[in-house]
Amino acid sequence: MSGIVIADSSPLIGLARINQLELLHLLYTEIWIPPAVYAELKPDAQRPGSQKLKAALEAGWLHIANSEQFSAETYAELRQTLDMGESEAIALAEAMNARFLLIDERKGREVAIRRGVPIAGIGAVLLAAKRHGYILSVAVELGALKKAGYRLSAALIRKLLELAGE
Repeated sequence: MSGIVIADSSPLIGLARINQLELLHLLYTEIWIPPAVYAELKPDAQRPGSQKLKAALEAGWLHIANSEQFSAETYAELRQTLDMGESEAIALAEAMNARFLLIDERKGREVAIRRGVPIAGIGAVLLAAKRHGYILSVAVELGALKKAGYRLSAALIRKLLELAGE
């Protein structure tokens, strides 16, 4: 697949915690994060997934944007309703004309959709990974995410399993 993907922190942390961060590299050409998302990731911390995130940054397939790459005006507008990471991620997705914004928080997704930014969540990544043969089961990965403390609604899990044919 191709195109730039901008990522918010939650899906990256979730994928890293279940040792599936590499799926993003396998599926998409470029993955970018804004500075506030980088700060939220804490790749040097000693917590689950941190080393995977650090390795992705060092390998050069996870890129860190700088604040000059998106509009300060757009960011300021978004900050009125969203946190720093989500605001920068949406502003960067707009500025880079991203294929999609990888985001799972409901409020951030709603704002991105209203602004015309294509979005996807961690479930869409898992569905694409299964379709391409990178994982065998969406259910297994969703179970791992749940065990790692990642919150997904029961309705969303049912929908994802239905789409995955599981």
